[in-house]
Amino acid sequence: MTRRYPVILAGFALLVAAVPLSGQDLETACEAIAGSSVGAWTEHRLASPNGELSVRFALVSHRGATWYEVQSQTYAGVSILQLRVPGFPFTPAEIEEVVMKTGATPAMRVPEAMVDEYRASAQAQPLADIRAECRKAEVVGREEVSVAAGTFQTTHLRFPSSGGEAWVSEQVPFGIVRGDIPGQGTTELTAHGTGAVSAITETPIPLGTAGGARSDSGQ
Repeated sequence: MTRRYPVILAGFALLVAAVPLSGQDLETACEAIAGSSVGAWTEHRLASPNGELSVRFALVSHRGATWYEVQSQTYAGVSILQLRVPGFPFTPAEIEEVVMKTGATPAMRVPEAMVDEYRASAQAQPLADIRAECRKAEVVGREEVSVAAGTFQTTHLRFPSSGGEAWVSEQVPFGIVRGDIPGQGTTELTAHGTGAVSAITETPIPLGTAGGARSDSGQ
């Protein structure tokens, strides 16, 4: 895989990165993170020491399967990463297929051997059992948070292992309104909605294959 895609997924760590007020508050927040359905999408502004990046996350149905899709703008054009999964949330072991596309280049299907390496890598760990990681957090309290996407009533969580914080709302897909990991960066929700469709419309070809990919408008 190119280096860009681990960077994008590292950004996802910001999205799932005090004494608890109540177990019910924490459970509600964790269900907000985990409770997204096909068609849900969010856009976030990720800021790190290396600069800012706008990233779109979506859960889409295409080619007869469910895909977790991540898009970002790069110097080579829009980069798209799709992971075929049973649904959201998912664990690295549940990633069945990986497809990637940058700019006008054909969509490429990553070889199974490379997918196996990715599943076992540290880069995939932000995707590991989000509910379990969330339940390790401490609830700081309920807070009203204003970001580019609007103003939301949130549950403020703190993660003792990383020092990270997240502001979570059941009003938005994937739950995260704002996030902060010390020394790594921040994320802020800029837009959200439903009705997402696949950003890849052609049939992917094996990674390394010369030539283009044929159009496929099937959902």
